[in-house]
Amino acid sequence: MKITYHNAGNAPETKTFKDVEEFLMLQNREIPAIQDHYQVDELYVGDEQVDFTGTIGDLFDKYNK
Repeated sequence: MKITYHNAGNAPETKTFKDVEEFLMLQNREIPAIQDHYQVDELYVGDEQVDFTGTIGDLFDKYNK
């Protein structure tokens, strides 16, 4: 899973996770891997680009079922 987003300084940043489960686990910590309010610019799960619009928090909600 690869997420490209804009950070607090409005600079693009990319984080890579082993899979969706790792993303969920790291976001669920007291200090998340990525701040929930950052806007997602681009999302890949595996090699496939996923059409997604929203924040990191929205992305967490999408996969945390």
